[in-house]
Amino acid sequence: MKTKKLIAGLVAILSIVSMTACGPTSQPTDPTSPSVPTTPSEPSVSAPTSSNPDENLKTNKDFEYARTTYIDDLGNEQPLTRNTLYTNSGDPHLDSTQPQRVLVIPVGFDNAAYSAIQTPEKIKQIETTFFGTNEELAEKGGWKSVAQYYTESSYGKAKFEGKVAQSWMIWEGKETASDCSGVNAANKGVAWYKAEYEKENHGALGADAEPLSYFDANNDGYIDLVWIVYSHPTTDVNGFWAYVTYTTNQPGTHANPVAKTLGYASIDWMEGKFGGYDSHTYIHETGHTFGLDDYYCYKNAWSPFGKIDMMDSNLGDHNAYSKFSLGWVKPLVVDDSALITLRSTTLTGDCFVLGPSDYNRTAFDEYLMVEFVTPEGINEQDYTYGYSGVNGYTNPAVRVSHVDARVYNSTSKRDGYLSENPEDGLDLRIGNTRGGRSNIKIDGDFWPDAQGSNTGKYMAHLTLIESSFDSTDNVLTNSNYFGSNKSLFKAGDRLSFTSGGWAKNFMPSQTNLWNKAKTITSWTSNGGQNFEIDENMTIDYSLRIMNIEQVEGEWIATIKVTKSN
Repeated sequence: MKTKKLIAGLVAILSIVSMTACGPTSQPTDPTSPSVPTTPSEPSVSAPTSSNPDENLKTNKDFEYARTTYIDDLGNEQPLTRNTLYTNSGDPHLDSTQPQRVLVIPVGFDNAAYSAIQTPEKIKQIETTFFGTNEELAEKGGWKSVAQYYTESSYGKAKFEGKVAQSWMIWEGKETASDCSGVNAANKGVAWYKAEYEKENHGALGADAEPLSYFDANNDGYIDLVWIVYSHPTTDVNGFWAYVTYTTNQPGTHANPVAKTLGYASIDWMEGKFGGYDSHTYIHETGHTFGLDDYYCYKNAWSPFGKIDMMDSNLGDHNAYSKFSLGWVKPLVVDDSALITLRSTTLTGDCFVLGPSDYNRTAFDEYLMVEFVTPEGINEQDYTYGYSGVNGYTNPAVRVSHVDARVYNSTSKRDGYLSENPEDGLDLRIGNTRGGRSNIKIDGDFWPDAQGSNTGKYMAHLTLIESSFDSTDNVLTNSNYFGSNKSLFKAGDRLSFTSGGWAKNFMPSQTNLWNKAKTITSWTSNGGQNFEIDENMTIDYSLRIMNIEQVEGEWIATIKVTKSN
């Protein structure tokens, strides 16, 4: 029976908690398990018998999947993704599991300095960067288009389709980012597109232009996504930068949809690398349109995920947690000692997570995510050669991260956590900016200090748990920290929250207590928190990487899970 007490001083209690995994081919067949459309085949692989010294240990096939859907009030199965939360809050983003259509509008200015680049040829360059095939990009020295990247990263589940308007919309107004903001540009761009489409042969859009209804694939009265690509040079001084936001528009009709979620970036981001077809920034911003957060700190106070991720420093594949929250992978729930085998996460979707005893079996809770990182597929280019000064992981190894993706569901007081029925949530409670993006309780929380005061170690949304670390120089102590091969777990490495300093360095409690062990009971008049600590909510599992090897050309990681209770 669990006991609770008001925090007065924390006792370091050390032990690990409940697990989850995206299993390989040895697990039960799941009709929605990922397949890789760009990979010719997925050979069936079994862990080498030499890696299983205990034949009584359970394996992948003995555990069930986590869930990425829920049943609505009408009895229908619905996706449970980041878009679910944004739709609940009134700002639907791209649906990561259904076909979506994107309207890309090139925006130019009546300025002689830009006239040389506001050409039909530049529109074709934008078109290839967003929707080109791998073959087309390779011919031009490019990497991947936005569409091809999301096809591969999602194992074919994200249907990122769309069209680029075949004419520049020349901005009528001041040449400033405050006047030509993303919202203003999207609204005027959609009105311009509609007006041109109604002209003979669709005016400047050309006879082959699609009606606006084409871009409302889910029939909700909103264009699925508007992308504004402008010709003005990039500069954060006057606000011409890259970002994602949304309008305040109420839904239109399917025949006349309006702009809602939008991307906004300069053509500059294409230039300079990959032959002028550099898609990295557009891919990163498109991740936001699916609902993903940035994993870097806006205050540059720490580097929680170590920079090696598409939503951190714009390189490589999305991590397994991101994919879980978008419905692209379904972890297995492992709740006992076991020997788990993983194939490359980026190629197959294999992964698992360690969660508390009351884990809700969805992406929207607190847990540890375990994945097998290899420099293959989407990762190969960036991990091998680096991108914008950040180097990737070049050796196959296991990555472990601490996720706190609990949600809130109160529009007036976003101070609680919703663990049950996360499909009712409005947004995540915690971000990766230390103390919260605005330094208020809406998007930040902390683990109280030893005296139980309203100060202590801040919680993070996504934290890299490192294999080799320095207590004074790691992702949570160094704002300019870069992950490296030594951050990941290789064959022979172990992870235990009962020894070795992992809990002290990477858990906000500085013990093996989960963030969930803290319950906010009320708020004080000056905005402080009253709370309780459940000292029994500990992590009760340890890991050892038994083997990492190639089997018939495919990398396989074998991981031993030990449950202590």
